[in-house]
Amino acid sequence: MRGAAISLKAPRAGLVAVLALLAALLGFAYARPLLVLETSGELALRLRGVRSAYVQAGPYRLRYLETGAGPPLVLVHGLGSNAIQDWGRLVAPLGRRYHVYAPDLPGFGRSERPASADYSIPMQVEAVRSFMAAVGTGRARVAGNSMGGWIVARLAGEHPELVERLVLVAPAGMRPSDAAPIPAEALLPHDEDGVRRLVAVVRHKPPPMPSFLVRDILARKLREEWIIRRTLESMRAGRDWLNGALGRAEMPVLIIWGRQDRLIPVAYAAPLQAELAHARLEVLDGCGHVPQADCPEAFDRELTAFLAADASQPAR
Repeated sequence: MRGAAISLKAPRAGLVAVLALLAALLGFAYARPLLVLETSGELALRLRGVRSAYVQAGPYRLRYLETGAGPPLVLVHGLGSNAIQDWGRLVAPLGRRYHVYAPDLPGFGRSERPASADYSIPMQVEAVRSFMAAVGTGRARVAGNSMGGWIVARLAGEHPELVERLVLVAPAGMRPSDAAPIPAEALLPHDEDGVRRLVAVVRHKPPPMPSFLVRDILARKLREEWIIRRTLESMRAGRDWLNGALGRAEMPVLIIWGRQDRLIPVAYAAPLQAELAHARLEVLDGCGHVPQADCPEAFDRELTAFLAADASQPAR
């Protein structure tokens, strides 16, 4: 009978251990939901053949995603974001046709955050140029979202030999107009309501977010605020606008904008198109500042058709 009692206690002890582990995992997910989401997202990408690696790009150590074979394609994320957040959904599918590279810019994601950097647009342009040289892309198709669009547009204007075709997704960088104000301060939330306002500015139909996730987003935004502020201060200096700076960008260009973009209004789209010799503009209805998330089917259709076109074929 004593042996039977011992055998009954053993399964109970195992069950208690499993329940304790499960409780610990749930507690960690509740306390650090962003880390859990990002880690699971990276694992999902790895299972689809996307690798994560690091490279020294000039003075900066950058983390990047890489997959596929074929013509090189470089994807650049926006301010306060990272490669997985802006481009993670598309990296693996695009890797069926292209050799895809998606770096985390200096200051963001898992890349280096040097305290002495100014995080200006020229700094990020040079970081992307150095990244392309370090991984050996040569001349590539290049796409950028928001601040990433500003960066790759300047790259195309300053180094047109590096850019075969260019995609600008709701890009920042045109000189601000009083008629179409840009609510940049929304990028610096200081409380949970500020986080919800930020998401509402960026997404046309904001997804529901539980309070524990909002708290974790706020904590990260506060840790990164010094980087965002340095970037915004550099932008406001007005030295790096795209106006008048894109005359050498004669490659085919696709501009994609969400009609309901509340962060960078679609009113900036036509003036930007006028700065480029061979640009086509697609305005997607029902989309906010990140049309790849708000309108994935329409966005993917425009993006893939443009990228697949022959290099000599104009955008319009």
